[in-house]
Amino acid sequence: MTGSSASRPGRSAVAGRVEMGVEGDGADNEYRISWLASFPKSGNTWTRILLTNLMATEPLDEETFAALPGSISSNRPGFDALTGLPSSDLTDDEIDLARPGLYRQLAAEADRHLFVKVHDGYHDCGDGRPLFPAEVSKGAVYLVRHPYDVAVSYASHQGHGDFDRAVKQINNPDHIMAGGAKSQLRQRTLGWKGHYRSWTSQHAIPVLVVRYEDMLTDTRKALASIADFLDLEEKNDPQRIAAAVERSSFEILRTREDRVGFSERPEKARRFFRSGRAGDGLAMLSERQRNAIWDVNGDVMEELGYDR
Repeated sequence: MTGSSASRPGRSAVAGRVEMGVEGDGADNEYRISWLASFPKSGNTWTRILLTNLMATEPLDEETFAALPGSISSNRPGFDALTGLPSSDLTDDEIDLARPGLYRQLAAEADRHLFVKVHDGYHDCGDGRPLFPAEVSKGAVYLVRHPYDVAVSYASHQGHGDFDRAVKQINNPDHIMAGGAKSQLRQRTLGWKGHYRSWTSQHAIPVLVVRYEDMLTDTRKALASIADFLDLEEKNDPQRIAAAVERSSFEILRTREDRVGFSERPEKARRFFRSGRAGDGLAMLSERQRNAIWDVNGDVMEELGYDR
C-alpha cells in the first residue's frame, strides 16, 4: 500500500465510487456470471479449459492457451480498469467494499458466457453485502480435491515445496492469498474446510459440488454434469463434450505450457500443470502431516468420501 492517508482517496470518495454498480446492474443480462469456486489447486483452471474448449468452435490455438480467456475474481488490473479506482491506493477492506459493484459491472457488460475463477471463500464484503452478488450469478461450480493432494500441489505452486507450510495454510481459517499491492487482490480462503462450508452452506447462489477425483475418473461425465447445471447449449452434444475432454488432457496442457508458457503460472513455480494425479498426498506427506490435516478437516473429508 502507498504510505500516507493524504495520498489516498478519503473514505467518502471511496464510498461514492463503490456505488458504480448499483443494485440490479447486470441482473437482466442473459450472460450472468458462472463462478468456478475452489480452494487453490483443486482443478479450477482445468475446468475452465474444459469449458472453454467445449464452447469453442475450434481447438484453442497456442496464443489463446497461453493467455486463457476468462478471469479470476481477484484480478487487480481488471478491478482498476472496471471501477476506475486505483487499487494500489486502497486498503484491502476498501477494495472488498467495491468488489460487488465490480461483478455487477462485469455482468452488465458481458456479451458471452462468463466463467470466473474464485479462490475466495463465500463471505460478505465488510458491510453485510455478499462479496458475490446473487442477482448477477448463474450458479457456482464448486470444485473440491482431497486436501492431502492439495497440500502437495499447493507447496509446488508456491515454489517453496514446504509441505508443513502448505498444511498450515490448508488448516488456517485466516489463510489469505495475495493481499497488498500485488497482481491479485486479497483472497480470504477461510482454509480448506471453511472454504467448502462457506460455499455449500449459502443459499443465495445455486451450487454444484464436483470432486476433482471424479473428474479424473470420468471427465466426460463430470463435464456433462457441469454443462447441464449451467444450462449450456452444448450439454446435449456428446461429441462436443468428448472433443473438449480430448483437447484438455493433462499431457496436452503440460506440453503446451512447456512450449508457449502459461499466464497463470506463478513466478516461483516451475510449472502450472504439475501431475494432475490423485493420491500424491498419501505417498508424499508424512503421517504427522496427514494427521494434522485430518484433525482439522476430518468431518468434511468423511462427508466427501475422502479416506484418511
